[in-house]
Amino acid sequence: MDGLPKNPFLFLYTKGEENIITKLTESELKEKLKGITIIADSREQQTHVIEYCEKNKVPHIVRKLEVGDYSCMLGDTTFENDIICERKNSIDELAMCFTSERLRFEREFIRARAYNIKPYLIIENATWSDIFIGNYRSKLNSKSLVSSLLSWAVRYNVTILFCRPEETARIIHGIFYYYVRERLTNG
Repeated sequence: MDGLPKNPFLFLYTKGEENIITKLTESELKEKLKGITIIADSREQQTHVIEYCEKNKVPHIVRKLEVGDYSCMLGDTTFENDIICERKNSIDELAMCFTSERLRFEREFIRARAYNIKPYLIIENATWSDIFIGNYRSKLNSKSLVSSLLSWAVRYNVTILFCRPEETARIIHGIFYYYVRERLTNG
């Protein structure tokens, strides 16, 4: 059965001498997806994502991630080499990542690209409009910040999302939920 796709949505069992492949039903799939565990990097400072997980009974663990601030797992299957979320709490923190911490920040996205990891960049307390009009304290020129964000979106296949802090955890959980659901249903 080496030719079978490695898909946790498909289950192989033997009946007599016959190998049978079966799929989860929709209700079985929904139940399985309740087991998605959010992995928070141990170096991540904000606790509102963990607070959301605890309040909403979302399984979570805290441990070191090689790339990103958050990833997920389902059972024993980890997706940290497939998908990550990087969170910034403000435009000023983001601007610092494109100036004094640029090399470290870029190395993280280079690693993600090298391992074909899908990165999401979540920027809290901000909008594109805030960046366009320079509504932040950093001295980084808004045109430079926009250029860096958009070029990295293309270069590193980064999806950029803006939100309020109280929305972050729900967005992270949603991204991982639909990623895992897609992997389970379509491989």
